Amino acid sequence: MEDVLSILQSAGDNHLNTTSDKKESIVLTDDFKSSMDDSINLALVNDEFDPLLELISAEQNREVCNYQHSETGVTPLIVFAAKGQLGDVCMLLSFGVDCSAQDHDGKSALDWAQEENQQEVYEVIKKHMECSSEKSTEDNELLNKYLATINPEHIDTLLIERLLGKICVDSNEGAILVFLPGWEDINQTRERLFASPFFRDSSRFLVLSLHSMIPSSEQKKVFKRPPAGVRKIILSTNIAETAVTIDDVVFVIDSGRMKEKSYDPYNNVSTLHASWVSKASARQREGRAGRCQPGTCYHLYSRFRASSLPDYQIPEIKRMPIEELCLQVRCLFIFILSLIFNGKYVMKYFMELRLKYLLVTWCGLLIHLPGQTA
Repeated sequence: MEDVLSILQSAGDNHLNTTSDKKESIVLTDDFKSSMDDSINLALVNDEFDPLLELISAEQNREVCNYQHSETGVTPLIVFAAKGQLGDVCMLLSFGVDCSAQDHDGKSALDWAQEENQQEVYEVIKKHMECSSEKSTEDNELLNKYLATINPEHIDTLLIERLLGKICVDSNEGAILVFLPGWEDINQTRERLFASPFFRDSSRFLVLSLHSMIPSSEQKKVFKRPPAGVRKIILSTNIAETAVTIDDVVFVIDSGRMKEKSYDPYNNVSTLHASWVSKASARQREGRAGRCQPGTCYHLYSRFRASSLPDYQIPEIKRMPIEELCLQVRCLFIFILSLIFNGKYVMKYFMELRLKYLLVTWCGLLIHLPGQTA
């Protein structure tokens, strides 16, 4: 990210020179401090993290991220580090939280992680602090200025547009692959490009989308080389990370985000939400750049964030309840039997089981409700 911002700043055609949108420091009211104290206590004692996350997400301000409990001096980073909440730790690190902050006992988040045997969190914070000590002051100021104007959890389509423009001006050949989390982000980026006088020229640019929702006939277009003088730009999800190889891609823009299916224990339902990629996925995306020739990859996240990424994504079997998978397998088995024997009883049993599956998926109900026995 730092290199991207430096490139765009030197180009002069970017949205980093405006200061009117910069978030100002806020003054924390007594009521807000009381809410933060209660939320920190709930997270530290009862493992209830939602109230604290809601307060942090609502403000996204360094004063809030670095808030210290009025009695103990514990910060949100200390709480998440002590509880092994790796994703939340990474989120705070991306906000530029102060890793050196100590509680009233003189212990930092790094000390808490080590004391509570949260080894993975400990390594992430340690690498983050080592990386931050090596960053130049100029890069740090530029990154802070940028992060003060945007939400790092969202896709900055304007930054992507500016970077695409810079690539197209500086080079004449090679397709560009842009990794985005989902269909909504693909559409937003596509609309921004078509709204630009520079990219709307179909004689110079061919903008394609690559998503599982797109018909296979449309997906195949990404493999065809465009006519001479036409630059191909592919807006894709992580489907292009390992599943396909587009041999004329020379440039890759990695947003660092992906859609991931997980289980919400509070609402008892499965959800699909955007999350940060792992280091393994980031390397795979780098490998898409110049797969068959020299290429360049631009990561749209900071060195802090890169050092904080987990080595690998958590396997889906550890993120999802096993009941849904069992019901899917059972439904498939019964359906196959119905095709073989064409029996009414089999179809009736299949429909009943299918109804239970829909209840689990849509309503978050378990097969064995409270009070029932297996």
